[in-house]
Amino acid sequence: MITVGDMDTPVVIQKQTYTASTPYGGVGQEAWELADAGISSVWAYMTYRGGSEKDEGDQQVGVQKVDFYIRYESYKDLIQPTWRIKHTLSDSSNVYFYIDSIAQIDGRHKMTKLTTVMKDNNPAL
Repeated sequence: MITVGDMDTPVVIQKQTYTASTPYGGVGQEAWELADAGISSVWAYMTYRGGSEKDEGDQQVGVQKVDFYIRYESYKDLIQPTWRIKHTLSDSSNVYFYIDSIAQIDGRHKMTKLTTVMKDNNPAL
């Protein structure tokens, strides 16, 4: 059982946006911004679930699966699987975890589990 005291990792939840289209009909540049006000910065319990390697785009990529547990609040139902989690390490570098699935655990309205994937070729945005 995870308690509130176990949630000792500060994380930032970000959503993906795009700049305006180019004059030639192309899609604008991808950018990441903070999620809505109450969601953007939360305390989480973080647990690593193992990893693997696979080929993506003719390169070997390490994949680490990580679960984040956060307290349930009704506005957190807005979190989308296309969003990501930014975690700042003790050396001030950032690591990005891309949300793979979202689940309610410990009964409805207790806790939200965000299953994420971290790849070793994450861009430093």
